[in-house]
Amino acid sequence: MGSTITLTDVAKTYPGGQPAVRRLSLTVTAGEFIVLLGPSGCGKSTLLRMIAGLETITEGELHLDGTLANDLDPSERDTAMIFQNFALYPNMTAAENIGFPLAVHKQDPQEVQRQVQSAATALGISHLLQRLPGQLSGGERQRVAMGRATVRRPSVFLLDEPLSSLDARLRARLRLEILSSARRSGATTIYVTHDQAEAMALGDRIAVMRDGILQQVDTPRGLYALPANAFVASFIGTPRISLIHGTVYAPIDGEMAVSLGAQQLPLPMPLTRDHQMLRIVQGNPLLIGLRPEAVRIADRTQATEFERPLTGIVEHVEFQGHETLLHLSVGGHRADVPPQTLPDPPARTTRRNATGLTRRLISHATAALRQRSASAPLAAPNLGIEANSGELVVRANSGTHHRRGQHLPLLVDVRSLLVFDERGERVSPDPTRIPDL
Repeated sequence: MGSTITLTDVAKTYPGGQPAVRRLSLTVTAGEFIVLLGPSGCGKSTLLRMIAGLETITEGELHLDGTLANDLDPSERDTAMIFQNFALYPNMTAAENIGFPLAVHKQDPQEVQRQVQSAATALGISHLLQRLPGQLSGGERQRVAMGRATVRRPSVFLLDEPLSSLDARLRARLRLEILSSARRSGATTIYVTHDQAEAMALGDRIAVMRDGILQQVDTPRGLYALPANAFVASFIGTPRISLIHGTVYAPIDGEMAVSLGAQQLPLPMPLTRDHQMLRIVQGNPLLIGLRPEAVRIADRTQATEFERPLTGIVEHVEFQGHETLLHLSVGGHRADVPPQTLPDPPARTTRRNATGLTRRLISHATAALRQRSASAPLAAPNLGIEANSGELVVRANSGTHHRRGQHLPLLVDVRSLLVFDERGERVSPDPTRIPDL
């Protein structure tokens, strides 16, 4: 049975003052499969090694099933770790490598042999048991490493990018075997990766990290639909979300609209609760995020009440076999994710209470009153972020033919707009937390 892992304000600072993990709090329930996701150098492997006992914890507390584990030796934590480099003993056969943890504890040789055979059968490597690691392929060596970890039946599996050195087809196959092994054992599993597709396929929940700070923890579906900030939105999803500089304007004698620079998206009346939130950020610099499924090529079918027209110019055609991805310029300014704001991370990244939201609403409302006389679209703002020509990515049927420079009529579902402020924080939180205006 798996262990519950509780991290409370855990931090790791290396000699010289270099922080790797910054006051991170996270609870992993017994038997859960959670993925630590983020770019290289974000601190996810360091966090995993702190849980394993291979790195000391500078600040905060680690509890395993309620027991303080900061000072426990790795051997006392009942964890099994699988590394990217397999770490097999080169002079031992595959069978000896798998059975090594059991042999060290002087278990009965016949019982060791039975468990080794059982693990090898589950992993499909029974015919390889008498081979040395040097006689195995990369995928086969990784399966042997998995067998050695699972044969102990630990309460916690820790996997540090175990598939990153393998080819795409083998990665897809082995990640299913890893998931199956974790489910069969009931162990709590923490899996580190920088591959968001891998994270989405494996995790019960995903913890996204950036610069040592926990950005958001949620289910794959929750992260995709309601990202906490522009970084999470841009890191989750294939193809990547389109981020464009924009503003909201609400003239006294006209309908409310989102400006993307050269083009506008009028919002349907009456406003939805999400769109009501936008009324108080009018005139402020924003980032407008659109997933590919929020935009479609206009055809003979009638637009829905929430779709608004837009025109795009084809810049690049990316044929994927089952579909074609069209990269379209829409005349705005493409925005990159704003840099991380590091001071006082827990207040911004782990707590979104009503008091903080209220302060932001008052601030935005004050700015909105100054803009109340506006009656024309505002120019695309300058957020101090690198910007190029605006770009949307749209999915098209693989049988359609489009060419560079072609003008395409589009329809945008404005319910799917993701709006972020100048810091990259999502303006519209969970709709249940949006106050009536």
